[in-house]
Amino acid sequence: MKKVTLGAVLFTLLLILAGCNVLGLNPVETIAGTGIHGVKDSEYGLAQFNLPSGVFSGGEDMLIVLDTYNNLIREVDLSTGDIPAVRRFAGDALFNHPTAGVMDEEGRMFIADRNSHTIRMISDGAVYTFAGGRPGHRDGHSVNARFYYPTALAIDNSGNIFVADTGNSVIRRIDTNGYVTTVAGVPGVFGYNNGDANTALFNEPMGIVIMEDIIFIADTNNHLIRIIEDGNVRTFAGTYQLPDTGDAYDEWDMLPVGGFYGGTSARFDMPMGLALWGDVLIVADSLNHAIRGVIYPAGETFTIAGMGEPGHSDGYMAMLHLPRGVYVLGDKLIIADTGNNMIRRVSLAAIEQYREVRGYE
Repeated sequence: MKKVTLGAVLFTLLLILAGCNVLGLNPVETIAGTGIHGVKDSEYGLAQFNLPSGVFSGGEDMLIVLDTYNNLIREVDLSTGDIPAVRRFAGDALFNHPTAGVMDEEGRMFIADRNSHTIRMISDGAVYTFAGGRPGHRDGHSVNARFYYPTALAIDNSGNIFVADTGNSVIRRIDTNGYVTTVAGVPGVFGYNNGDANTALFNEPMGIVIMEDIIFIADTNNHLIRIIEDGNVRTFAGTYQLPDTGDAYDEWDMLPVGGFYGGTSARFDMPMGLALWGDVLIVADSLNHAIRGVIYPAGETFTIAGMGEPGHSDGYMAMLHLPRGVYVLGDKLIIADTGNNMIRRVSLAAIEQYREVRGYE
């Protein structure tokens, strides 16, 4: 067991009492991007992005970045040392606001090309439309299926692809034969309801990740983390709260509101990208400008990086700006720091220290 120092214990307990549970025990570093909106490849630390929303592994020492508002797929080559090289990926193919991606065991990449309402596939350097192509909701074979602003993807151990179909407020599955089904939510109905997956309601989900038979969902506009398991939907973390507006005069006054709090009564503010590190769910809590961790199954929430306010700074008290994408690479977390137009990195080692202090084995 790793030795836990008295100072670390006192620091962690102080933050728990403060309600924020910020680790701050490992520094955040910027690995790519100057912070300036633009489109520039570089091997000398001068690369530019335009609101990158997602990141995933493209193989050994290679990160794939969804450079959303440049409508590009970029690669970050970590093999070049302390200053990774950034290059265009996927040739001259055209995308329309790509936001997330996954890679299967055969090395094929699948991209949520949000504004074209499609799931694209990259195989052997060529780009194909894998599913969708027109806005709407339709199950069936991939060539006939329709999506509406698909934003996030996950892949299970059997090769099935799960889609956070944001505009339809549902979760979809594309099986290994290319057949699309709706696994949770009511198409086109926005709301909040747990229970049977066929009647459960979401509010524009924008994050998804899978732990064995459990599907975690970032239910973004409800400011919640939901779980789909055994055909049922339940709330795992976060607090559903409507605003105290008195006599609301229209439906916009009654949209759920976010917040920033830790522990087992956590609050989020537009959670988006999700990732897993062991039994810890990692959440890009975008409007809190923070990366949060949630211990499964206890539901205890703490903050890994970010201070709850927008900004940019590296180090132990790092600041982020609208982070949307997260990906675990070894013992490091890669962050698409969207508002800063940067790719950031932080060690996850402090999570083990936090778990020990809190009594989790």
